[in-house]
Amino acid sequence: MQNYIVVIGDIIESKDLEADDRKETQIKLEEQFKKMNRESGQLLSPYTITLGDEFQAVYRSSDHLFRDIWTIMAQIHPVQIRINISVGEITTEINREQSIGMDGPVFHVARDQIEEMKKEDILLTIATDNKQFDRLVNSSFRILSANLRAWNRNRLMILKKRYEEIDVKQIAGELELSEVAVYKNIRAGTLDAIQDLTDSITEIVNEMVNP
Repeated sequence: MQNYIVVIGDIIESKDLEADDRKETQIKLEEQFKKMNRESGQLLSPYTITLGDEFQAVYRSSDHLFRDIWTIMAQIHPVQIRINISVGEITTEINREQSIGMDGPVFHVARDQIEEMKKEDILLTIATDNKQFDRLVNSSFRILSANLRAWNRNRLMILKKRYEEIDVKQIAGELELSEVAVYKNIRAGTLDAIQDLTDSITEIVNEMVNP
């Protein structure tokens, strides 16, 4: 059985946004998805806005997954999103043009997870066949979610750029910050620890999809 990585995202409290803000958020997402879909070599089915406020994609591996997640979060900040990562089986053909019209256990799990996240007000979760792994990771994601809610856009951008192996001097220049400010964000946000955590998750998830 072949496993795939499915990402489903949902804009938080989108119906409470003013009409212009909601439209602007959707435009920002569409522009970011076009860029990611064009440049990513990891997507089997591209990021697609499915229900106006939701989006999904299918990955062949998780190598760029977390970098992409931070990128999406930064793109629409201060509007926030909840994202579930699920690993499992797809029983239909992969739609390589749009992430619609596919089915399988992994989609059912991911959608159930999104509904549970709405109740518990969590920003990020994972679901795999390894429940012990899920409990450990999701406990970490609960802590991370609480921190993410208080972050500004610069911190998300710094985290994203760290995944791209951009050095502090260049990050400071691109974000028009001092190097001291970048280092302060790295320390205050425990960005190195977050990257270590997600690097470990990436390795384990890749073993699940490519045993």
